[in-house]
Amino acid sequence: MKRDQWGGLTPEQVARTMSFQRDDPSWTYHKDDRTMQARQAEGVAGLWNKLAQHDAALLADEVGTGKTLQVLGVMAMLWRMKPGARVLVMAPNREICRHWQREYEQFVASHYRQSDNRVRRTDNGAPVHAALLAPRLADLADACVNQESRFFLTTIHTLSHLLGSEHEPGNSDADRPGAAAAEASKLHDRIREAFDGEGFDLLVLDEAHYFRNSHRGSLRAAAAKAFFGQPPGRLARRSLLMTATPSHGSMADITRILSLVAEVEGESPEHALKKYALRRLRRMQGRDTSHDKYSYRCEKVLPVDFSDPRAEMFFALYQKMLVEQQQVAGGRRYLYGYLEGFESFSVEADKSQEDAPDDASHPDYHGAPDTRILKRLSQMLGGLPPHPKYDELIRACVPQDIFAIPDASDNALHQHKHLVFVRRIPSVREITARVNARYDEQMAAKIIAAWKLAKPKSKLIAWRDTRWSRAAFNRLFRFKDQEPRDGLPTAMDSALAPPEEGDPVVYSQIAQLFVEKASGEAPTDCSLFRSRLRRPESAFSLLLEPASDYRQGTYTEHHRRLAGDRERDEYLSATLAARTGEVSSEGVIPLVGFAMPMPTLWGMIVDLLERSKAPQLGFLDKIIANPALAESFGQYVKHGFMYASPVIVELYCWYVEFRSGETQVASAQERYLAFTRFIRPRLAQSLVPAYFCAALETFEQLYRRVPGVMRKEWRSLIGLSSPGFYASGEVNDRQRLIIGFNSPFYPNVLASTSVLQEGVDLHLQCSKVHHYGIAWTPGDNEQRVGRVDRMFGKVNAHLQRDGRAELAIHYPYLARSFDEEQLASFIRQKYDVEDRMDACKQKEVHSDIDLRHATDGWQAFLRRPDTGRGVADNGDPYPFEPDERPKKDYQLDPRDG
Repeated sequence: MKRDQWGGLTPEQVARTMSFQRDDPSWTYHKDDRTMQARQAEGVAGLWNKLAQHDAALLADEVGTGKTLQVLGVMAMLWRMKPGARVLVMAPNREICRHWQREYEQFVASHYRQSDNRVRRTDNGAPVHAALLAPRLADLADACVNQESRFFLTTIHTLSHLLGSEHEPGNSDADRPGAAAAEASKLHDRIREAFDGEGFDLLVLDEAHYFRNSHRGSLRAAAAKAFFGQPPGRLARRSLLMTATPSHGSMADITRILSLVAEVEGESPEHALKKYALRRLRRMQGRDTSHDKYSYRCEKVLPVDFSDPRAEMFFALYQKMLVEQQQVAGGRRYLYGYLEGFESFSVEADKSQEDAPDDASHPDYHGAPDTRILKRLSQMLGGLPPHPKYDELIRACVPQDIFAIPDASDNALHQHKHLVFVRRIPSVREITARVNARYDEQMAAKIIAAWKLAKPKSKLIAWRDTRWSRAAFNRLFRFKDQEPRDGLPTAMDSALAPPEEGDPVVYSQIAQLFVEKASGEAPTDCSLFRSRLRRPESAFSLLLEPASDYRQGTYTEHHRRLAGDRERDEYLSATLAARTGEVSSEGVIPLVGFAMPMPTLWGMIVDLLERSKAPQLGFLDKIIANPALAESFGQYVKHGFMYASPVIVELYCWYVEFRSGETQVASAQERYLAFTRFIRPRLAQSLVPAYFCAALETFEQLYRRVPGVMRKEWRSLIGLSSPGFYASGEVNDRQRLIIGFNSPFYPNVLASTSVLQEGVDLHLQCSKVHHYGIAWTPGDNEQRVGRVDRMFGKVNAHLQRDGRAELAIHYPYLARSFDEEQLASFIRQKYDVEDRMDACKQKEVHSDIDLRHATDGWQAFLRRPDTGRGVADNGDPYPFEPDERPKKDYQLDPRDG
């Protein structure tokens, strides 16, 4: 394809090809429309035109504006014009690459208008070009040589890992950056040769600010320059860069990242932005008007005082020794982020950077430079005192009563969601352990109250002293061994068992009471109760099934299975057959009728909602219109109730109370009916309908975001049995944490290092961010907050419903200490540069703190919601300019492909 065939696009042409309003396929573009959907159509056209004219473009829209959707629109227009075009997306890590795969599939299914065999297949609606993820550059080169795809994904991370062991530090005196560049150059040549010397048609660099330090001569910088190449032999004909923070630390960042793909030497950053960039600020549509971020962001400080004199003395000595260690000629400047806790004391400090984010500008630390100081002080004072900053954070993140009836106020379920960012990797474990311990305390008290034991407070203390152990539980709570087991086998069915967690010290100990242990450990009353809810042979397995008509329908029949010479009742296969006609169990005897219709918890909840005329019934109507969607929702709620919420504790406590009031042992079916009668009047004052309603409100949005294989059973929720979880480079399966956090279910508190700082969406349920370890720069801070400050999230929903919202941004700190000084200096600096950063006009920002400036009155620089702040239509720093386009029009080329 000749270069001049890239003709100019208009937003009207883009909108005829794709819709940016997911729920409205009839959506059209109007030039006077100022919604984000219209701006996204303009973004596709504007990026295309810049690529057509300059071979490079920079999409610098603010965080949460749908940059991925716009770039997918550019890719679709390219494939419409040239079906054989080759595209490479390079994203920071594999998790973000997988996010691209999911977004691409969703774009083709829900946004692209035609089945044309150029972008979407006519036979099954799938993408014409399946996305191929190549974890390493060598894998990418092999895939290109073998012509395995037209759409490739790889990671920025891989650029730093091209060298073998012979080039490890200390093993060789060779030029490591030079060796990395040589390896990258070989791979560059292989790919271009595979594509007849032409390279990719389009290269997309996601989170392009990762290359802002390309002038420093790191391995990644050297490899990137060689891999992307120089004219006339660049890796791609055209390159599209993406970042919400293009001037992350200074204006020079802009030309540094553009220099990898464009000739910008001698150009000013301002000129380069005008030439290559689109930079639009986000507008969230509210009830009556649109809102910018400063109309709802609310920064809050959480000061901590020293209640322990020993701790205060410790910190006084600690600060004195820090000054001695960190003092620099010309003033006191300190790297910040080290006053999180004392974990570095017991961790090797030479593990200085975790793998996944691979961004040397903001590493996350196993240890820290203050480790030596902590060791000395510990020896001097006979150990480390409690760290008061942890306690304040946990108080902010854990409700006083997790079983309080949720409502539309501060006690709504989404208010339980907290995203916590830290610097030290051990800190995420410490925070997670403390969150789960606080939840365990409340859940244990609930269980003890249900058992109605004598001296409950002393029982609680005795049990707590064992860290809520199974053995202690079985000693304290002696259940009746002669109780009917509903035909449950004694041996654990490993195929149904939930996965064991790999960090038992950190995660909820109460949750472990509900787990059936494969090791032969004695079951608990809790684990036997959950067995009844999940095993097909138990009548109680009916409880968490959908209603037979997905509303209030009951069940009238069940199956029987031949087990050797005996017949055994089986309930779940019959419920599925009643709803869908599908018989999923082999060897079953025809249906056997119940003596009485058997209700479900689902049906009881819907009855409650219908009597109160709850607005969530509209979501239910939409879900049950599609039986496959309704079945998926049934699994979603079932696993959320049984594994990933305090609902399982509430149900168990009801069961304990119900059992204690029984006068005689009845049949399994009669006992089940009696239990449903027992819980029905208690439902309205419980967590159950609140979680059901929250699940209804968010299900469809979350359903679109997960891979198809996960939608049927939602087994990812099974392993999320703790209220708190953590994410770091040492946690491989972060996708399940993202899914759970975006649901009403666990985790409620997600503590993370920088691995979740960029490229992920955590906004569907959460509107609270905590900077336990403050960010290096205002750009990093903005990326963090941008995980929850996004369109179509919880904040956006409140703006549309109420016309106002609050996104709470918390900064815990140690009052009257070095910790307060560094936070004060950061807040002042951030406030000073934010407006200029939004406009890409800030001066250089350092990642260290200058404490020469007075900190008096620093809290005046915290952002408060400015509800009267207007949003000007022409307020974008680098808007779409309809006149900036090639003279020739975009057109399909029917001869190509």
